[in-house]
Amino acid sequence: MLRLLCVSTRGNTCLLGGPTLDTDAAVPTGVGTRFGTIAEIERFVPRELRGIGVYWQVQIVDEAGAVVRRGFRRGYNGTGEHWIWRTEH
Repeated sequence: MLRLLCVSTRGNTCLLGGPTLDTDAAVPTGVGTRFGTIAEIERFVPRELRGIGVYWQVQIVDEAGAVVRRGFRRGYNGTGEHWIWRTEH
């Protein structure tokens, strides 16, 4: 299962479904909203974060908290409504 971690323009992070984390905090295991596939998250993000400019980046994390994929807003200072997706290596 995958989870969605949102990164704010202030550097704070929050798991969809809670909790809010400090910038350097580890992603806790077993909390947050779970998704079955990366494609589900990539459809969810533009729809649900449309008009919410505070999140300029999202991270798709696995159950252990490791980043699998990142999404970045396009546009000036990450304020656009379209997202660019990058797979972690």
